[in-house]
Amino acid sequence: MSKDYNRPHVGSPEWKLLIATARLQVDADCKSEISRLVKMDIDWDTLVSQSMIHGTSGLLFRHLSALQPEAGVPTDVMERLYGFYLSITASNLQQMAMFQKAADAFAAVGVDLILLKGAALAESLYGDIGLRPMSDVDMIIKEEDWPKVCKVLRSINYHSLGQDFENLPPKLTRYDVQTHVQCVSPLETCLEFQFDLFTMGIGMLDMEGVWKRSRDVVISGRAVRVPGPEDQLLHLLVHANRHGCSRLKWLVDIAEYMRQCETIDWNLLETIARREKVTAVIYMTIRHIERLLGTELAPGVIMERLRPHGFQRFVWNYLWPQEQIAEFKGRYEDGICYYFYRPFSGWNILNFVLVGRVRDKMAYQARWIAPSLTWMAETYGQPKSLKLLKYYPLRLGGRSRKNIKQH
Repeated sequence: MSKDYNRPHVGSPEWKLLIATARLQVDADCKSEISRLVKMDIDWDTLVSQSMIHGTSGLLFRHLSALQPEAGVPTDVMERLYGFYLSITASNLQQMAMFQKAADAFAAVGVDLILLKGAALAESLYGDIGLRPMSDVDMIIKEEDWPKVCKVLRSINYHSLGQDFENLPPKLTRYDVQTHVQCVSPLETCLEFQFDLFTMGIGMLDMEGVWKRSRDVVISGRAVRVPGPEDQLLHLLVHANRHGCSRLKWLVDIAEYMRQCETIDWNLLETIARREKVTAVIYMTIRHIERLLGTELAPGVIMERLRPHGFQRFVWNYLWPQEQIAEFKGRYEDGICYYFYRPFSGWNILNFVLVGRVRDKMAYQARWIAPSLTWMAETYGQPKSLKLLKYYPLRLGGRSRKNIKQH
């Protein structure tokens, strides 16, 4: 067998098998296609390694197991996939156990949270925690609760990963929002804290609405809060696009959520998407998933209303050309995320076209270039005085907050 673990090219038997098994249920036609593909000259090492990279090895194991022994998949391949399935199950159980311990401590001090992505979906959507791997447990908390969260995390021996915030940085504008903070336990499980549903470089207009629309569900035997159906789907779509649609598991999350969730209010989803100026991103990402997985997901009338104008489609296709994202080589964040600390970046111009909210972003940009002396003093830990003006040229030069603080 070949030891080349590079991405299989689009249309190859390995690529087709990876896509065909990226779903919970397979119909008769899909089952027949999988049976046909496994009889071809499959590079199993490449396929298995790619399924691990894309987080679909559990699904691959499930569908190949259903065809055995007639399919003739090599025994060692099935053993490897079974081992991965068990490993994912054990890892997810440990992640959730550590999350529950932390969540109990947060609740004791009055901290609310909303569970996101894999932790909210592995059991409730997939029905089997071994089918959907997660590297961390993502959640939204309120910015004002961060000091309480820090205190709890210290008490249970977590440490921050990368960014060591005792207090969150001061806000430049109303829509300034910290992207995320990752904290690791002694067992190396990870909690990722977000303060905004989209984390696109500028805060949502209606995070209060996200909290109001959230609801309680039972996961791993305990009640936890998750986003409302419309916010959940929008979050999954924006997150996948932020990462260039580069991992198949994120696209499976979206497809399965749209197939299974019968309570999505499509008119409300459209209203939220329009308010937050992400209709183009939502439309184009859904269309990409439909083409990739060969299925229709959203009501046609809603898709027609969400359809972006030609220039927005042009920008999206420029950033994420179909042939590139079909090979899972999409750009990370460029275009959808606003880089407020790079005021003269060309990506910001594309962002204005694709996402909008130009007025808010220009106000944010102006405040970043020329912040108040109060903000400068708090950020750099120095007395408020005109001496802080010496840092302004550095900001105009595009230096990040961190780099300026080091001077």
